[in-house]
Parts: sequence; C-alpha cells; structure tokens
Amino acid sequence: MKGKKEYIVLFILIAALGAYLYLQRTDRVHYEIPQPQAIDAASITALEIVSKDASVSLSKKDGVWQIEPKGYPADQAKVRRMLEVVTGLTLTDLVSDSGSFERYDLGEAGRIAVRAFAGESLSREFFLGKTAPTHQHTFVTLPDDTRVFHAKGGFRRDFAYSAAELRNMQVLSFPKDEITKIAISSQSGETVLAQSEIEPEPQNGSEEDGASPRRIVWKNQKGKEVSTPEVDALLSTLSALHCETYLEEMSKEQAGEPETTITLTGKSDYVLSFHPAREGKTPASSSANGYVFVLADYRQESIENSIKSLK
Repeated sequence: MKGKKEYIVLFILIAALGAYLYLQRTDRVHYEIPQPQAIDAASITALEIVSKDASVSLSKKDGVWQIEPKGYPADQAKVRRMLEVVTGLTLTDLVSDSGSFERYDLGEAGRIAVRAFAGESLSREFFLGKTAPTHQHTFVTLPDDTRVFHAKGGFRRDFAYSAAELRNMQVLSFPKDEITKIAISSQSGETVLAQSEIEPEPQNGSEEDGASPRRIVWKNQKGKEVSTPEVDALLSTLSALHCETYLEEMSKEQAGEPETTITLTGKSDYVLSFHPAREGKTPASSSANGYVFVLADYRQESIENSIKSLK
C-alpha cells in the first residue's frame, strides 16, 4: 500500500512539472531582433554624429573625408572605423522594452545619434548608449522604437569625438629613404646636408674582390661628415609628423616670417617652418597643408636638438 501511494505522489509531481513547462512555453513572449539592412560603405557620402555636447558633420569629397563646414581633412582611419560600425551594425539581444533609457545612457543627455547618408538619402540611423559591462556590446536604440538592444562590439568611443579630435593631425609625411638633401635655414645662417657615397677600399691588393660595400654618409656644405644617426633621428621624426593642435584663428601670414625652416628634398620638397613664439608656444606650418599648428613640446624639443647637433 505504501509503495502504491509513492507511485501516485510521483505521478502527480511529474504531471505538475509537465504542466508547468507547458505553461512556460505557451506564455513565453516571442520577439524578433530587428537587423538593419546591409549597406555598402562605398555608398556612404556623409555622416552626422550628434550628442548633447557636440555635433560633427563629415562629407566625402573625391574619396577623402573632411569635416564640414570648413572642409578640414579628417582622420581617415577614425572615419573608416565609424563606417565599419555603421555598415556592420548587428543587434544581438533585446535588453529592455520598458521605454526607460537613462540607465543605458540613451536618454537625451547621454546618447549619441549616428546618421549615414548616401547622397541625399538617409541610409542608416541609430542611437548609441554606453558600453555594456562586458565591453563586448553597446546599448543602442533605433528610430521610432522604444526598445533597447545589445549591439555587437564596444564602439561608443569610436563616435565620442569632437570636430577638433577628428581632424587629421598629420602635418608632414614622406618616405624617409627618399630624402637626399636637407637644408636648415635660420636667422644665424644656413646648413645644407647632402648624401654622399664613399667608395669601398680594395682589400688584399684587389680592386674588386673582397671590397667593402659602398657607404652612404651625410656631409655639410663644407664637406664635413655629420652624424648619420642624428640625421636618421631627424628624418624619422619628420617623416610622420603629427601636431598637437591647430591654431584655427591664425593664418600663415599672421604667423609671421619663419625663424627656422627645414627643407627636405627627395622626389618633392617637404618643408617645415617655425614662426616666432607666442605665449610660450611656437606656431609652425608645413608644405603639407595650409594651416598653422603647434607641435607637442617633446617633438619640438627633439627637432630643435637635432638641428643644433647637425649645425
């Protein structure tokens, strides 16, 4: 009798569990994660990035991205990263459908609006919140949708730039192995350095066999050899030179006559000029663009030390 009661109890428990699982399955809310339509990055001609504190407009002209309305060249690598996110936006999960946005930085005060255009047509629009705690997702919302989603990747920082931070800060660029002549002009005079090839000395009495390889050195206008490592250091600094900031309120004419000019000659001439110092900063300009800028202190000091050692 006891065993029969145990079977009855077991049957009731199994039946109850089955009913619970059935109700859970039938009561479950079913939803689909919307997936933005695929778009080609090459078709995008403009981007708008809008937050409470900043609004940035970018446009593509002749394949090069620039910052509007002044047409400043943009950092192409940063824009490419934005395009990767815009074109590859993937929603992975529904986080909330309560219509509450502030906790995800998706309220008016915290969100970043991203809009991509193909000509005059809006190709994509979404809103960025904060990065999820895992750093593997970003909270996003879509237009006319109160739901909050996880988007694949932590990418809010890729859009959290001001217009100044999106500018191309490279002010001089060239292949350093191309340079064969350096002219340094200042108020104290001019130093001209040129590459010179030293013929190898024959060894063991032979003019050809066993000869040392030819050596490239740098000599000044007096024929004196200068330190090749110092020249290499200067060329390394200048060949991919980035500024710290641009002086938007100052033109080259307003900066005054250069006090020091470095002209590097290769397939083209590459020029860097330093103008009279103002308020503890030295305005500079280059042949790469028409803007006046300031270098970071450590770069400025490095260039000045190289110039002194080569005179």
